[in-house]
Amino acid sequence: MAGATCMERIAAGKVVAIFRGDFGGMETDIVAAMADAGLTAVEVTLTSPDAIAAIERVARAFGSRLAVGAGTVMTTAEVDRCAAAGATFIVSPHRDLAVIAHSKKLGLGSFPGCFTPSEIVEAVGAGADAAKLFPASVLGPGFVKAIRGPLPKVKIVPTGGVTPEAAKAYLEAGAWGVGAGSELVNKDVMAAGGLDRLRARTAAYLAACRGPA
Repeated sequence: MAGATCMERIAAGKVVAIFRGDFGGMETDIVAAMADAGLTAVEVTLTSPDAIAAIERVARAFGSRLAVGAGTVMTTAEVDRCAAAGATFIVSPHRDLAVIAHSKKLGLGSFPGCFTPSEIVEAVGAGADAAKLFPASVLGPGFVKAIRGPLPKVKIVPTGGVTPEAAKAYLEAGAWGVGAGSELVNKDVMAAGGLDRLRARTAAYLAACRGPA
């Protein structure tokens, strides 16, 4: 999707694959396997070792066709560092109005973490593009369906404990997309045949999000 915005790329696949942890510099190999399966968006969390360098490597290799984001971004200074590394969207575990505003000032997508209707409304009102529902496993698809009643236009991205089956349920409930962490990208990728298994897991997520052909 050359020339597409990060929002268009995320919407195309509906799955953001999340890197959290030490993958021994294999990030580009891992992203390549997921991209082969059709993935359109990836997020590297700042809690990972050498995260900024990893974002830069992934953005350089895949930024022309994937949305490359930074996760666990807590401050405006971190937003600056991520933007300089090539990130096009910013994800936080919390709702910080300064982080939202600074992300939008730099032309980046903003996905703050929210848990309540009030937090979602405040985040979107401050300019957030979507609300990261976190931790989603505590609330479940029923919460997404309920919140879509009074807030039908808000883009909600459940994250935390999202399996392919849960992803399907969240999207059927009205979620705009999902974030998939260790359920998708985990240390198995470093074992023999791990990238092939990752490719298959990615395909399963994307198939669940597409629904019946």
